[in-house]
Amino acid sequence: MIVKFDEYRSVLCLHGNLPDHKFFQKIQLPIIAADGAANSLTAMGITPHMIIGDLDSVRQDLLVDGKFIKLGDQNSSDFEKALNYLGDNSLLPSIILGINGGYMDHILNNINIFARTNSIFLGENMVGLMLRGTHVFNLEIGTKLSLFGIPKCLITTKGLRWNLGMAELAFPGFNSCFNRTTLGNIHIHIAHGTALLIVYTSTIVDAGLSLDDDSPG
Repeated sequence: MIVKFDEYRSVLCLHGNLPDHKFFQKIQLPIIAADGAANSLTAMGITPHMIIGDLDSVRQDLLVDGKFIKLGDQNSSDFEKALNYLGDNSLLPSIILGINGGYMDHILNNINIFARTNSIFLGENMVGLMLRGTHVFNLEIGTKLSLFGIPKCLITTKGLRWNLGMAELAFPGFNSCFNRTTLGNIHIHIAHGTALLIVYTSTIVDAGLSLDDDSPG
């Protein structure tokens, strides 16, 4: 799966694990930092276009030239505050970075918020996006991926090692975790609901890589 940057209007950096400076050199999009993410960006020589949040984690010397918005509302997270800003300024959909950094409950909450968007997230060697309707993806055979119903969906797939035929995925409930592609083109049809697709962008070597073994392990 290749991310086409021209399909997105911004990059939103959360206070988690971010790619190195080379990633940011490839894009020509506004970079928005959610609070403390500005610290990591600045350390790489990247200046965000705007810093948003309650600003309790960002270095105070970075709050200059009016390129920040302080929102003290504790009923919403910095992620939500940043998404509201992006929506108000026609900067969605966005490429979201740093979603998988921090504590487990923080990550789960980030996924919960992400599921409401039509954006995409990039993590360490992974891409995540919400799916509705029918999709065809061109991927290398043996690519590792997972599908989750968020909160549930009715799904049919073609081109996976363990295909799904009008299966109900739900979180919590049954999901297709650590599946593998067996064809170059995989077809995913969501008859009802929404699915979270996570695709690994590098080769993951584990027991599931051998396509000769039909057991799910």
